[in-house]
Amino acid sequence: MLLAGNDVIDLWEQPPFVTYRDLSDHRKYHFFDFLVQFEDGQRVAIAVKPEKEVKRMRFTSELRCIREAISKDFADQVRLITNADFTRAEALNAERYLDFRRHKDARWMSALEAALKTAVFPVTIKHLADNLGLERDGFRAVVVGIYEGLLEADRTAPINAETLVMMGDRS
Repeated sequence: MLLAGNDVIDLWEQPPFVTYRDLSDHRKYHFFDFLVQFEDGQRVAIAVKPEKEVKRMRFTSELRCIREAISKDFADQVRLITNADFTRAEALNAERYLDFRRHKDARWMSALEAALKTAVFPVTIKHLADNLGLERDGFRAVVVGIYEGLLEADRTAPINAETLVMMGDRS
């Protein structure tokens, strides 16, 4: 899901550990799951944990100690992401987008941009994709268009042929 954000410049999985002192003043080590650099220059260290584990381990208290110990050279911010922060559909939609983006074709985007000039919104993905003349690639083009800001849709629900889309900010 992080990679599906268009403002991510770099994503480092399992960056080097940080040393910190816990609430009992014991020296400990923590490996963040990701270190992400965004277009605006911000570097964010991300810890990913199941919601139940966060509560059971009182991880938010531990994370405060970790946050206090990291230097600005390592990260500007620390974030905790749990399964409560996103829906399963949201994760699957992002995964689909990343797959489609790998095979993105300039003619898809040209066809989509041309269709947006005359489209009446809201419109289903199926209707818009059928008007692109790209066969099955029409759906792919629309999904890429959603993630790249040409269109807007509810990404927390499964994106499918019946999903309604609106004109996006980048159109």
